Amino acid sequence: MPQVDLLPTQSDEALASRASRGDREAEGALIRRLYPGVHALASRMLRNPESARDAAQEAFLRAFSRLDQFDGHHRFSAWLFKILVNVIRDEARRGRTAPIDGEPDLSPGAAPSPGDVIIRQEEIENVRAHIAALPAGMRLAVLLHFQEGLNGREVAYALGITHQAARLKICRGIARVRARTGEEP
Repeated sequence: MPQVDLLPTQSDEALASRASRGDREAEGALIRRLYPGVHALASRMLRNPESARDAAQEAFLRAFSRLDQFDGHHRFSAWLFKILVNVIRDEARRGRTAPIDGEPDLSPGAAPSPGDVIIRQEEIENVRAHIAALPAGMRLAVLLHFQEGLNGREVAYALGITHQAARLKICRGIARVRARTGEEP
């Protein structure tokens, strides 16, 4: 009887538990599932693509070597982002932090006109530039919340700050970006 691959339906936490017992397939599933978000955050925080790749890989290496320290009180992704934040802070100490731009994220739907695409790309780049100009801690909080979907408590955990401080960084970051783009709150 053929075996059914259940890895895609398992939670990150279940996969982490399996990986902690040496299951390489579970490790691979976690990497495939979480690498895009980890790399995207590293890309927006570090100066160049190579540093972003290195930081993302280092975050996974540290996570997999310390799976016994994952307590399950938070989502695995929040724990992994906490590790990534520490890697990024290590990079900052070495003087290698600066935002880099990624490709515009155009939503699928009806085919927009070429003019609409250009306007939308300019708007996206404008917002990205204003996010990139935020202080590092605020930028991390905003990106973790909006780009990675972490809630306020998970952002606090990832950054090693209080929940109130995380909410404040997110709210102030949003307010600064809105003020700079001329968007009404």
